[in-house]
Amino acid sequence: MKNEKWKIILLFPLILNAKSFDQLIKLIDNSNLVKIYQKNIQIQKEKFNQAKAKNYGKVDLEYDYSHFFENPTVNFDLVSPVAAENAGTAPLYPLIYKEFDTKMKMGDKNNFIGSLVYSYPLFTGFAITEVINIQKLNVIKSKLELDNIKRNLILKTAKLYAGIYALNKKIEALKEAEISLLSAKAKAEALFKEGLINKSTLDEIDAKCYEINANISKTIAEKKSLLNILSYILNTKINSVSNIPIEKLKNENILNRPDVKMLETALKITQNYIKLVKSNFLPKIYFQAGIKKEATNIGLDKNNYQNVDKSFVALSFQYNLFKGGEDTSKLQEAKLAKLKTFIYFRDYLNKVKTTYKNDLLMLKALKKRLFAAKKEIEARKSYYEYIKAKFEQGLADVTDLNSAIAKLAQSKAKKDYIKSQIFFWTLKTNIDGGD
Repeated sequence: MKNEKWKIILLFPLILNAKSFDQLIKLIDNSNLVKIYQKNIQIQKEKFNQAKAKNYGKVDLEYDYSHFFENPTVNFDLVSPVAAENAGTAPLYPLIYKEFDTKMKMGDKNNFIGSLVYSYPLFTGFAITEVINIQKLNVIKSKLELDNIKRNLILKTAKLYAGIYALNKKIEALKEAEISLLSAKAKAEALFKEGLINKSTLDEIDAKCYEINANISKTIAEKKSLLNILSYILNTKINSVSNIPIEKLKNENILNRPDVKMLETALKITQNYIKLVKSNFLPKIYFQAGIKKEATNIGLDKNNYQNVDKSFVALSFQYNLFKGGEDTSKLQEAKLAKLKTFIYFRDYLNKVKTTYKNDLLMLKALKKRLFAAKKEIEARKSYYEYIKAKFEQGLADVTDLNSAIAKLAQSKAKKDYIKSQIFFWTLKTNIDGGD
């Protein structure tokens, strides 16, 4: 009795630190994988903001300074008439023309240019609108990707939780078997002292105790391994888990699954991309207005060679007449991409529906196995009590007793394992069904 009290005292900190499944689910947001996908949402939002910025035009401020090694000049070729030497004797003699090279200074060595220009796309064939729509859908898609990651992490957490719970129960069953063997050993020692059994019987019980002890150590190591994996996934140290919760089967709503919604969003993106490619077949019109000055001083208020103020308003019209069929090919590619995504979406939908149906079949089979396991425990327990009584009377072999104890422990562990799997498959069925 004292030993049992000490066991409870030693296990008390573990009981306090044991995490329920609901507590573990709340820790999923702490996973590094979730944090990565949260950053991806932020990235997509920034891309969406970049796309929207195209709708407001842009303002560029520019200030340039250049220094020439020589003053800019322009050459003029001038022709001037010159009188002939005998002009006095022959007044009607043709005039002689002579060429002169003349250079004129056209600028200064120091030149300053300042401009403030506003540019706005008046019409781009709806290209900007479609880019904004695509980026908006990408934000939605990235949020659905995060939801799907959480969905998968819930499934992984549930699987590990169920595994750890089953191993805990297996350890309990093995320890019960060990206690039963130690009790049998005490009886066997008493029978040995009376000369009713030989020493080999005691050795057989000891061997079985060592075997069970080794099995307990192996199972504890397996449990710690699963706890380490769970701690890694949740990015939080998990030392133990509590009992499995009772999950109820919910109604199917597969179209509500985040991965299905992701594909629906991807399909919408391909449609918007087709519209974006079609914009290449329409003209582009751009507007520009600017305040611009060119001067020979840093204050942009002096220029002895040309106008200081070169402010302007401009309108640009662009329309591609021929590109070798590139735009037509891009449009065909976009249509094929949409068709491919649609086929994949229909195939994926069929696959998840099949998975859901198989989940229901597995769950049904597990429930039948649980019923059988409970009946098996009743039978194994009854058989163990019978063999134990026979052994204490010296009428049963130790091998039969060892076998009865081991099989009872195995049947108890099996029952709890099936219970853990029913929990996992109920949760999986609900999640696969769109819960």
